[in-house]
Amino acid sequence: MKRIFALTLAFAIAGFSLSAQQTREMKSHKKGHNMQHGKEDMVKDLNLTDAQKAQLKADREVGKAKMEALNKQDNLTAKEMRERKAALMQEQKAKMQALLTPEQKATLAADKSNMAGKRKNMDGQRGEAMKEKPGINNEQAAKLKAHNEATHAKIKAIQSNPNLSMEQKKAQIKVVKDASNVQRKSILTTEQLQRMDEMKKERKAGKGKKAVK
Repeated sequence: MKRIFALTLAFAIAGFSLSAQQTREMKSHKKGHNMQHGKEDMVKDLNLTDAQKAQLKADREVGKAKMEALNKQDNLTAKEMRERKAALMQEQKAKMQALLTPEQKATLAADKSNMAGKRKNMDGQRGEAMKEKPGINNEQAAKLKAHNEATHAKIKAIQSNPNLSMEQKKAQIKVVKDASNVQRKSILTTEQLQRMDEMKKERKAGKGKKAVK
């Protein structure tokens, strides 16, 4: 858990650099992988019949084919792509709900509630760690979270814009990062920024020692 907290703080310190962006994408992929395992566990809890399993598999294959076809469409805007993907996911959800008995639906709802509770608890722990180490108060933590989410959304929008060249994307991302660093300085005190910088250096030094060993 300490390593997860350190990574969260690193994102607040360093801003949204390209290397940090890649790190987040790897974490996002890992998170998606873990969520997929969680969904598979929930399906096991449902005790589906053979007929239900067969239909679920068929529906998934159809959904996968539709998603792959959608990903090949390069004439859509980022917003249109998100909306169509959301519609496909909703369609898959509706098909699965239609397969389940009332008892199975109740079991699925309970499992989802438990998973949401665990995620909320982990998010709270990360937030507390961010506040404690550099002395960030509740208001600052809330502002940092909102700021980081907004900045991340801007960068994702730039990266997914098919009308921009790679050089244009890099230039626009740099503008967003520079603005992010300026805004972060308005949220944190000079002492907090210095402490974050020190923690960043300490973390890098620790990684260097491990690499030598």
